[in-house]
Amino acid sequence: MKPNVLLLIIDSFRTDKFYGDKNISTPNIDYLINQGTYFSQTISAADATLLSWSSIFTGLYPFKTGIRSSSFNKLNSDISTLFKIFKTYDYNFYGYVPKIGDIIGLYPDFINDDSFYEPYKNLFEGNGKSLSNKIFETLENEAKEPWFFFVHLYDLHDPMIVPKSFNDEKFGTTTYEKQVSAIDNWIGQLIKKIDFKNTLLVLTADHGKYMKTLTSDKIHNFESNPQIQRALSKIGSNIPKILNPLKDKVFFSMESMSQKKKMNMIEKLHLNEHEKISLLSGRADIDHYLYDDNVRIPLLFTGYNVAKNKIISQQTRSIDIFPTISEITGVVLQGEHIDGQSLKPLIIDKLLEEKPAYIESNPLVMVDSNDVIGIRTSFYKYFRDVDDSRKRIHLYDLKNDSKETKNLANSMPEIVKKMELVLQEIRFNWNPSKIESNNEETKLIEDELKKLGYM
Repeated sequence: MKPNVLLLIIDSFRTDKFYGDKNISTPNIDYLINQGTYFSQTISAADATLLSWSSIFTGLYPFKTGIRSSSFNKLNSDISTLFKIFKTYDYNFYGYVPKIGDIIGLYPDFINDDSFYEPYKNLFEGNGKSLSNKIFETLENEAKEPWFFFVHLYDLHDPMIVPKSFNDEKFGTTTYEKQVSAIDNWIGQLIKKIDFKNTLLVLTADHGKYMKTLTSDKIHNFESNPQIQRALSKIGSNIPKILNPLKDKVFFSMESMSQKKKMNMIEKLHLNEHEKISLLSGRADIDHYLYDDNVRIPLLFTGYNVAKNKIISQQTRSIDIFPTISEITGVVLQGEHIDGQSLKPLIIDKLLEEKPAYIESNPLVMVDSNDVIGIRTSFYKYFRDVDDSRKRIHLYDLKNDSKETKNLANSMPEIVKKMELVLQEIRFNWNPSKIESNNEETKLIEDELKKLGYM
């Protein structure tokens, strides 16, 4: 019998808030790290959910999957996914995923009929019908072995509602930190229900998140009020479609007013570009960036066939998750061409070549955004305009400037040239015109993205 697999993706979970932050209470995550192998320098292929999913479950760079070209699309039907491969080994699939997952053609027919949930549903609301209870009930009473259980949690994505019992400074200074503590407590309940001798638990994130709080002489908090955000979202969803253009115009007007207000507040603070972008970031930002805030994610394997108490700092990538799960569980990838590589050699103390991580930003839905693509290694971060290699060039020395405060693009042209060659090699022969778009499907996807806050 093949082992069970529980893949838990926690939306917007930053690496620096996953492990080692003394402001946050994470005894259960710390326990899992002690019992497993943690990759502390994992890079997501994208800074948003849809493109990140496409890379995690195919092992491919997002631009190869067809999900994104000139518009958002369904997954190319000829692409193999983790689920297609695991189905040949008679795995039973269960899941709890945001509703947009039901549209993009990436996921299987989950056995539980409540697998796709509405935006903003979280673990802690709903009492007896909460998402938490549904997950536990399915895990304990319904899952037929061997099972693959995929859960995508939305609790760290704005707007966050912290449970009252964790809305205390002993669990963190910010709303985000308190919510991490609450999620850790829930993870403690989850792991009591898992037989780790026959189950592989994979805990990771789709992407990171900008921190809206700055601590200098005092705490400057730019976090939005989650109650207001949710109320506005509900109002917006009830407005007749004929009024959508007016609704969108009002939204961008409100975002502009909010940004101006924030700008006035931070003018007196001596901040670098990265800090300003972090504090001012919003759902309607035209200019996009690929700082580690948004692309560095936690990756933890615990349980079946995994070494204990091992922390690996070598750079790894989200496209490596699929082949790693496959090798650990004994699911053979025969003839599958993927960009990722299995990380099992590192788990068993063997050498593995460190590969550069390809990264890209997620476009806006309602307006054209200035998107970027790039490359990250353990030494340098490079990104530039998606269409023109001469525009919006950023280069950071990660060894000496881990906060990415000083753009060295002008002073280190040779490094820029080398990184650009790597980038061009990865994207060689890619032709977006080969991707067929379906206007009806595109509209469905974009409507769901709007509900999730991707404007």
